[in-house]
Amino acid sequence: MVRAVWLNGNFPQARLFLEAVGFAKRFTLCAAAAALGLGGGGAAAAAPLSASLSRTRLKDFSCQRALDPGARSVAVTAVMRPVSGTEKMQTKFQLVRRTKRGKPFTPVSGRYLGTWLSPANPTLGRRPGDVWIVNHPVVDLLAPAVYRFRVSFRWIGTHGHVLSTVSRTSADCYQPELRPDILVQSITPEAISASGSGERFGAVIRNRGASGAGMFEVQFTDGQLVQTATVTSLASGATKQEMFVGPVCAAGGSVTVVADPLDMVDDYDRANNTLTLMCTGSTVATGRRGVARGFGDAPLYFVKQ
Repeated sequence: MVRAVWLNGNFPQARLFLEAVGFAKRFTLCAAAAALGLGGGGAAAAAPLSASLSRTRLKDFSCQRALDPGARSVAVTAVMRPVSGTEKMQTKFQLVRRTKRGKPFTPVSGRYLGTWLSPANPTLGRRPGDVWIVNHPVVDLLAPAVYRFRVSFRWIGTHGHVLSTVSRTSADCYQPELRPDILVQSITPEAISASGSGERFGAVIRNRGASGAGMFEVQFTDGQLVQTATVTSLASGATKQEMFVGPVCAAGGSVTVVADPLDMVDDYDRANNTLTLMCTGSTVATGRRGVARGFGDAPLYFVKQ
């Protein structure tokens, strides 16, 4: 409201008073606009952290488990709205993984991970009602492991000034390893006859994976002699013994058993598919993965993984 005030009927003095009042009001309005980040040419004030966090959220989190690694996925959708003075909005998705309990989470590398992303429309965020929605799926996950997203949000004002940055963390996605894991658990030799003309070797094959395995072969090698046996199937947690006959394993020799040498099974850990027994004499002994046992004063067979 504007009031006309006369000072002793002196018009020039009244005019000066009105100009002073108008200046004071304009100064007050400009100060208020600057506090709200509405100024025309200056840099906008940084947005409070709590206000910035309220302008973001994560939704539609999904965790898809599968036998096939390529079908495993984790995804989240980020929603972002502008704060006062926004010229540009950006998001950054970081997927982290923990493979063992008690171990720290480590970053997962992949397309568009760990990189600031901007909207295809560069003006998005300059209007108060703008909303940016970004869905980010990641597939082909290793297992077993726990995954989670860390999503960062950044608002940029005039002249590249960062107004605010906040982060949110998604729920956890546990990816179990569902494929079979075939391994050679042990090799047990025994003499065929008292004459010591040959030995029979029993190879125990185990599936310690979470799903059953289809048909595969077991290969036995004793020097130049190679034999194979066929396993039609092996359920999760099951074992099967295959028997092979060969000459006596002389000192310095070895016998090796390989489960699934033709890669017929989608085995997630092939490092334990081979077991080798080193021979040091003619006395019968039993070898298991990681140990060696013998009869007499010293072991006569040593396991080589």
